[in-house]
Amino acid sequence: MAFFILKEKEHDGHWPWPLNGRVINHSPKPVKVWDDNSQFYFVAAGQNSSNSLDIDHVQEPSSQRWCKIDAHRLVVNSNGTFDNCPCYALAAGRPCIKF
Repeated sequence: MAFFILKEKEHDGHWPWPLNGRVINHSPKPVKVWDDNSQFYFVAAGQNSSNSLDIDHVQEPSSQRWCKIDAHRLVVNSNGTFDNCPCYALAAGRPCIKF
C-alpha cells in the first residue's frame, strides 16, 4: 500500500493539518514555539496547540533546548521535559543534531 500527499502547501505557505506539528502542554509554564515564518509565540500552560498552527520547533522549558517536531505531536511533561522529542536542534529554525 502506498500513501501519497497530493495537496501542496496552502496559499499562506503552511502545511495543512495533519502535517502541522502539535504541542500538548502538561507543564505549569507556557512553552515557546517557532513556525516556519520565523515567528515565535507561546502555547499556554496546560493547553494544546491548535491544529491550524504550523509549529516546527519547541523550546523545552526545563533545559531551554529546541526540539524540531516536524509533523509530530510533542508532549510537554508537568516537570517541563519533553516526552517524545524526535530530535533536538541548536536553535529554532535549525536542522536536527545528529550524534
